[in-house]
Parts: sequence; C-alpha cells; structure tokens
Amino acid sequence: MNKVFISGATGFTGHHACEYYNGLGYEVYALTRNHSLPLNDVRNVHGNLLDAEAIRVLLEKIRPDLLLHLAAQNHSGQSFNDPVTTINTNVIGTMNLLEAAKHTVPHARILITGSVIEYNPCQSTELNHPYGLSKYIQTLLSRSWSSFYDLDIRIAKTTNLIGPGHSNGICSLVAQKCLQYRKGDTEGFQFHNILDRRDFLDVRDAVRAYDSILQKGIKNETYIVASGETHTLLEVAKELKKLSRSDLPLTTQQFLHTQPVHYVKDKLEYLDWNQTIPLKQSLKDIVEYYEQS
Repeated sequence: MNKVFISGATGFTGHHACEYYNGLGYEVYALTRNHSLPLNDVRNVHGNLLDAEAIRVLLEKIRPDLLLHLAAQNHSGQSFNDPVTTINTNVIGTMNLLEAAKHTVPHARILITGSVIEYNPCQSTELNHPYGLSKYIQTLLSRSWSSFYDLDIRIAKTTNLIGPGHSNGICSLVAQKCLQYRKGDTEGFQFHNILDRRDFLDVRDAVRAYDSILQKGIKNETYIVASGETHTLLEVAKELKKLSRSDLPLTTQQFLHTQPVHYVKDKLEYLDWNQTIPLKQSLKDIVEYYEQS
C-alpha cells in the first residue's frame, strides 16, 4: 500500500486531502501539532516542522511515497503583526521537511503548495506583505533543493480555496455572518473593498489537482491551481445572502474597481485535470456546512 505524508493535516485543505487519499486506499499519515483528525484509518502523527530532528525521525519511520506539504501561516494580515512566525513557519518549516526527505526518502515525490499572491520579482517592484515574501522564499528554496539534491519536488501556486469545512477565508466568514444575522445578530459585514476581484476554486478540486501534479507532474515544475475566472466580493456576498436567506447588511471602506487577473492553468489541464465544482455549488456547500454545524 502506498503511503502519503500530509503536513498541515488539521487545516482546511489538509482535512480534505486526508479524506481524499484515505478514499483512494492510501496509508495516510496526518502530521498535526496538537489535535488529531477524527477520520477512520488516518494515522495521526504529532510533530512540529520547526523541530528538524523530530521530522527526520518521523519520515525515517514512515518512509512515505508522497509528501504533500500544506502546513503554512496563510494570513497576509497576520504576517504584518507577526512576520517572524510567518517566515519561520513557511520557510524554515519547509526547509526542515525537505532536509528530512533528503536524508530519509530522497526518491519520494514532494508537492510544495505556494500561493498565486506570492511576491514575483519579475512582475512587481514592491512587496505587498511578509506573507508574499515568505511564499516567494519557500518557492525559491524548493526549486533550489530540487536542483541541488536531485529531489523530486513539484510546486503548486494556489488561488483562494473555498468549500465546506472550517475556514477563515472570506466566503466562509460571510456565510457565517449571514446565518448569524438571520438568527438575530444585528451587525453587518464590512469589506475593505467590496469590488475587489478574486479567483475562487473549490478545495476538493484543488486536492484533486495536487494529486494530479504528484502523479503526473514534472519534477521542478510550477503549476497554477486556479479556476481561471474572477468574481467581485460583492457578487459572492450577494449569492451567499441568497443561499442563506439572509438580509445581512454589507458595507465597504472603498469602492475601487480592480483589474481581473486571469491565472493560466494550461499546465494542469495537460495532466487531465479540470474543474468539476462550479462557484455556486461551492457557496451552497459552505452555507449548508455552517447550517449543520
């Protein structure tokens, strides 16, 4: 039986990834800091990616065939408040995992998940936040370790992931607020810029994309994991209000039209991946998840 090691397993995407590989019959090892995943047949292993020796011991014992690295500090706003933790988690944690893999499972296929909003020195002259910097360094580090040590590393740059499950993403936050308002809460929801456009992809489609990259992707290649379409936050909020039957008031600090950014996903389509869950279905599933929670 093939083994997969998933870091960040208790996170939004990690939980879905564990379910996905468990359903495929993999021996799933879920790396967690404190809590365990309540999923049958998933093996919870506790550890901290900042503890290099502990991670090396874990990989030496498990010897996985696939490594899916999802652990990260993913909040750009939080990265301003605590840049050291952001850099340590996203950069040092990744280096420790790659170093452990180099010494214990050098032939394993490894997927490092980055972000489409990471800093790109070829396209931008200014850094937006420490988070973007940390993800840029993570990508550079991963490509370098792949070249230096002949590790089979692939990189996924991912857009905004949505869908059922606990998440701090904007769609989940608005959905929760809609339901709270319907139950008597009097507070509305304020956006920074309600006309901001974003690319949203269902987390279940993203996990399938990650598996396609691990199974069929090319070593040291970078893949964009996105829907290829953008929607304003206003459009999304209106749909969530409709689905939740809520009159939640929406306010915004500014009305600023932003240019849509279309992420090219051609490389993924060459791997026979395609989006299967449309935006409206994802939003419907989010509302139903919180209604049942």
